[in-house]
Amino acid sequence: MRAAPHPDPLPAFAGRGRWLVLLVVACGQPAPPTDAGVTVPAPVCLVDAPDASVDAGADAGLDFSCRGRAPTGGGQLELVITGKTTRAGLVRSTLPGMQLELLSRDGVVLASTVSGDGGVYRLSLDAGCQPVDGEVRATHPDRDAGFSVSYAVPEAPWQYDRAGLELTLFDTSTRGLAAAIANVTLVDGTAALAVTVTDCNGTPVEGALVTTTGDAGLVRYVGSSGLPTSTLTATGPTGDLVIFNVPGSSVEVTATLDGAVVGQRVVPVHADAASGTFLSP
Repeated sequence: MRAAPHPDPLPAFAGRGRWLVLLVVACGQPAPPTDAGVTVPAPVCLVDAPDASVDAGADAGLDFSCRGRAPTGGGQLELVITGKTTRAGLVRSTLPGMQLELLSRDGVVLASTVSGDGGVYRLSLDAGCQPVDGEVRATHPDRDAGFSVSYAVPEAPWQYDRAGLELTLFDTSTRGLAAAIANVTLVDGTAALAVTVTDCNGTPVEGALVTTTGDAGLVRYVGSSGLPTSTLTATGPTGDLVIFNVPGSSVEVTATLDGAVVGQRVVPVHADAASGTFLSP
């Protein structure tokens, strides 16, 4: 269960939103339309109340009370996603002119735009008060410039506006540098997945052990330098990690803390591209 999204720090490749628990959400409704003199009620976005009986409690100062709760329903009349595109490096720089697309889970383009000054972009979609299951893709317009495609994958279908969603694109040199520091040899045709492990409040989980089904890919935790390293055996204070050389089109990721599962789900990935997501209870 997530609070309403707001701009927040991002993992190595992208960020995420949070969920707002409400009983009823009015989607900024316009005046009800009319048809042959009959007033047609404007749509109302209904959100089911969460099951408060499920409460896993707190652990080491972290909040895992949302673990096991069923997701809410509903969505907004218009879904708006805003953020910026940046270039990877020890210091990120903004990237204007990037192609941004909101994709459905089966790859259909639902909305598109181009990032402007400062890399800022805005995507909007008539969502009809329904959750939007998909991801955001950022592509450099010059395919010969050596930039990888970048994806932002939400933890669950978008129900509310998302602000501050940053997509970071890696060129050939920064991609190679990150792999070298992580002691990884990149394999063509595989994916990179950046993950941040958090609790129910979005607080990074330090000390989490992250595994993949069948040990797919190479897990590297992000150190104090902000870069993935082969010397760490669990998440640091930021809760960040990168999984290199992920095969296939999806991977199941599991995070445990002191032997207890704190997050688990299947995340879509893309060959020769980088994706970013969060893993929470």
